[in-house]
Amino acid sequence: MLLYIIRHGDPDYATDTLTERGKLQAEAVGKRMLAAKIDRIFTSPMGRARETAAPACRMLGLTAQVEDWAAEIG
Repeated sequence: MLLYIIRHGDPDYATDTLTERGKLQAEAVGKRMLAAKIDRIFTSPMGRARETAAPACRMLGLTAQVEDWAAEIG
């Protein structure tokens, strides 16, 4: 089993989204995950994390499993 831990792309913390740069980063990591042939994606409920996972999910035909325990504290 291989486990890839990926931090979200460049964030806009004020809106909990990705910047344009972050969206490009998310697309790039999605392509890397496509090559890795992963079969599951987990994400925190944070918007920026879900946005980062979205391209990989789309490319792999997967649905991300949102893990509430992975949210930030505070």
